[in-house]
Amino acid sequence: MAQESVHMSGMAETRRGDKPFVVFSFRPADLIDKIMGRDAWHELGAVADWDRDETGRPVVVEDFHDPANAERIARADYIITGWGGEKLIDEAVLDAMPNLKAIFAASGAASRIFTDDTAARAAKSRGIELSNSGYINGLPVAEYCFANILLANKQFFRAERMYHEQRGWGAWVDVQSVFEHVGNYEKTVGLVCASSRIGRRLMAMLQMTRLDVLAYAIDMSADEAASYGATKADLDTLLAQSDIVSLHAPDIPPLRGMIGARELALMKDGATLLNSARGRVVDHDALIAELKTGRINAILDVTWPEPLPSDSPLWDMPNVILTPHIAGSTGSELHAMGLNVAEELARAAAGRPLRYREEY
Repeated sequence: MAQESVHMSGMAETRRGDKPFVVFSFRPADLIDKIMGRDAWHELGAVADWDRDETGRPVVVEDFHDPANAERIARADYIITGWGGEKLIDEAVLDAMPNLKAIFAASGAASRIFTDDTAARAAKSRGIELSNSGYINGLPVAEYCFANILLANKQFFRAERMYHEQRGWGAWVDVQSVFEHVGNYEKTVGLVCASSRIGRRLMAMLQMTRLDVLAYAIDMSADEAASYGATKADLDTLLAQSDIVSLHAPDIPPLRGMIGARELALMKDGATLLNSARGRVVDHDALIAELKTGRINAILDVTWPEPLPSDSPLWDMPNVILTPHIAGSTGSELHAMGLNVAEELARAAAGRPLRYREEY
C-alpha cells in the first residue's frame, strides 16, 4: 500500500472542486487496503475526489454519527463501502447527506449499509442508486468449483494421498486398473440451484468440457438450461445420476437442511458432494453418517458451524477435503471488487447506467 499511498498523496495536489466527492466506509478501516488495488485507485482518481489524512491515505468513515465526520459526509456525492459496512446509515444520516447520489458496495449487497427498512425506503424515495459486487465476487467461486469438479473426477485427492503414503508406485502395478473409473469423460455434474449467479457462470464454464451437466432450479426453464449446455432435472434425478453434486443454494430458512439423509442416500457410490454455498444447506449429522460409510466423498469450503469444532469427525475423514471458506474473493481477487466499485462510480459520474445496479 506504500506505493499507492504515495500515488494518492501526489493526487492531492491536483484536487479539483468539480469532481464528485466520495466517502469510504469499511470496518475495519484497513480493509480498504485489501479491496482497493492500484487499478481501482487509478480509475477512481480520474473521476472523483476524497479526503486524505496527513500521510496521504484515504480517510475511512466507520461512524457516520461521529461529529468529526459531519463536514465530510455533508459533502458526499457517493459512498464506497464493503464488508463490515453494515447498519451504518439511518434516516438522520441520510438527511445529513443532501448530495448523496449512489452507494457502491465491494461486497454482495449495498443495502446492508442501512440500519433498517425505514432508512432504505427513505434512500429509495430520493433516487439514491445502489450497486454491489456480488457477480464479481461469484467469479472465483465458480472457478473454485470448476477446478474441484475436474480434480475430483480425476480422483486427484485420493491419488495425491496414496502417492505420498507409498512414496512411489508401491502397489500401483497397473495405474490404469487402480484408477479405472477416473476422468472427465462420460461423467455427469449436477448443479443444485443452478439459476444462481454462480451456478450460471459455472454452467458456462462447464461448456468447455465433455461433461454432462444437470441443472436443478425451480426458476429456470428447460430451454434456458439448454442454452447453457445443461439439462434441467428434478433434485432426486440429479442426485441419483451425478458423479459430482455442486451446491449453490443461498442460506435462507426454506433451503436449510435441503440436503439431508434421504438426499445423500440417493447419491451414486463414489460420487462427490461439493459445497461452496452455505454450510446450513446440508444436514451435517446426516452428511457425517453417510461419509463414515465411505460410500461418497465431500469437498467442503463451507460448513455448519464454521469453523468446525476441533473434534468434528470431518477433520480426519480420508474421503473429505476441507478448505477455509476461500472459494469467494481472496487475496488479489479482492482487487477486482475494488475496481468494480470504481468503474461503477465512473459510470454514475458520467450519467451512464450502472452495470450492477441493485434493486431495493
